[in-house]
Amino acid sequence: MKQLSKEELLSRMEAINRSNALIYFDLNGIILGVNDIFLKAMGYGENEYEELVGKHHSIFVCESYARSLEYEKFWDILRSGKYYSGEFERRKRDGSLINLQATYNPIFDDSGKITKIMKVATDITAIANSKKQLEAINRSTASITFNIDGFILDANDMFLEAMGYKPNEKNQVIGKHHSIFVSYEYSKSDEYTKFWQSLNSGKFFTGTFERRKIDGSTIYLQATYNPIFDSKGNVTSVIKIATDVTEAINSKKEIDSLSESLQVELDNSKKLKDSIEIEKNNALNDLDIIMKKGQSELIKVIVKCALAVIIGVGIVTTMLYWMAMVTGHETQIIGSTWSNMFSVLLTNAFSIVGTIMGIKYATQEGGK
Repeated sequence: MKQLSKEELLSRMEAINRSNALIYFDLNGIILGVNDIFLKAMGYGENEYEELVGKHHSIFVCESYARSLEYEKFWDILRSGKYYSGEFERRKRDGSLINLQATYNPIFDDSGKITKIMKVATDITAIANSKKQLEAINRSTASITFNIDGFILDANDMFLEAMGYKPNEKNQVIGKHHSIFVSYEYSKSDEYTKFWQSLNSGKFFTGTFERRKIDGSTIYLQATYNPIFDSKGNVTSVIKIATDVTEAINSKKEIDSLSESLQVELDNSKKLKDSIEIEKNNALNDLDIIMKKGQSELIKVIVKCALAVIIGVGIVTTMLYWMAMVTGHETQIIGSTWSNMFSVLLTNAFSIVGTIMGIKYATQEGGK
């Protein structure tokens, strides 16, 4: 650098100034100057240099960190002539957080004495937030990464555990193909080939997938296969984020099986009910036939009795009348008696007929 001309050094500094956020501090951390990119990144307006110049670097950090031994050691390291590089979480003008990829570079004079410290920074808040999101996903869900040909690049502990591996057995899956997690028949199918072709074309897949653990048992994963793109839009890898839903799927299958069994039992119960109803109707029909037959038999008995009574009265009356004529008794009395008995006989006959009709009517109404 010392061999470069002044103009070359100024050109390089100007290039850095155009593309990076720059800020200068004295050895006590007091701000000496900033460029426009740094002002904008920290939430200040253009040319608001006076809002920062003369203030301490601690305005960019939280109060607890500014009072800590760690922060004091940070400045001790810089004052000793060592540079500091890394990712730093800082606070903007409105108090919101910003993540900077930065280097704190001590600047020396010709005698080798430190005169100031220059910070060169790039806003990586979006990258840092994405990294935090991935870390959160990695802590809470199973994830595995494949290259575009389906070979495993990485897998987190949760995925290894879900598939029956131990956390320290990552080497058992790295470099192997995704097909170790599916059945042999499916791995050879056109559907499986098209699945990876679609991922390579940039399409993502989401759903519930049936997979095989290391012991051959079945596991169900609610998962998404997400293609990862480079800056030119080319797919470079595929990350799968999954949750084990085997217990829920198996429970649903048991419920479906119980529902089917219950439906079968209900259908059988209905059939039994219909059979009982048919048997009941048949029994009632048989009973009605028996009752009608019994009714007919009863009427026949009553009619026979009525005829027997009529015939009996007629025979007795005729005999009395004949005896009166033979013995010379008054036939008028006999005739009168015979007439009275015949009248009673008719009355009883009509009563018997009425009784028979009443029985028949009553049984008909009962049947209805």
